[in-house]
Amino acid sequence: MKKTYINCLRKLREFRKSLITDKDIKRGRLYFTWIKDKTETIAKEKDENYIYTKVIKYTLPNYVITQYIFNKANKNVKSIIKSNYTFKDNKYTFNNTNISIEDVKILMKYVLFKRGNVIWIDFGFNIGNEFGGMHPAVILKNFDKDLFVVPISSKKPVEYVRIEKELEDGKINIEEYKKQINKITEIIELKKINGFRKMLRWVRITRMKKISMLRVNFSGTIGTLEGKDMNNISDKIYLEFGNNISKSI
Repeated sequence: MKKTYINCLRKLREFRKSLITDKDIKRGRLYFTWIKDKTETIAKEKDENYIYTKVIKYTLPNYVITQYIFNKANKNVKSIIKSNYTFKDNKYTFNNTNISIEDVKILMKYVLFKRGNVIWIDFGFNIGNEFGGMHPAVILKNFDKDLFVVPISSKKPVEYVRIEKELEDGKINIEEYKKQINKITEIIELKKINGFRKMLRWVRITRMKKISMLRVNFSGTIGTLEGKDMNNISDKIYLEFGNNISKSI
């Protein structure tokens, strides 16, 4: 253990000395921040109630349940909401910090972190073309302490940039532009995320991954995707990966 620790420190010092340009320094800062956060996250795994404590402290008070969400809930969830929320102005606001862990688990599964909800997740430090950093992601499936998600980016995909440049340069016409855009099966354009600032965002389904619930930003905004967008994501997953994975999510 001691030898491994010393070797790790040596590598970190060597890495720090290699940071020369402004770009290197910025990336190095992100890397060291990620190491700190990763270390803290590993330590949190020992606390069985860490996730639920954070949800009670941050997520539940910040997430207002609308009448629409309440009406769609099953009988058990409705009973939990009525027991732990105050109803006013056609919405439910959390009011019971003594809520049981079992009730928290049910709310997490069927209200907070359900399929179609968009949450903020720390994807960590990216290497090469990997996806990293704090980004919103849409939940495809909830495995209780793990989530199967696909990240959402506000950066226009390089494929779109290339096709738009060809259109601007007159190399293709608008019909060919639309045809080429429609051929891109792994990317979905999102014009709206309910609860988030309105702007264009994109989902690249090849970035789907299973992540620990510990990576969730529990104080972050929770939004939702329209049903048509979720259907579009499912259709694109089917085109890219086939029926087996599509049915599993």
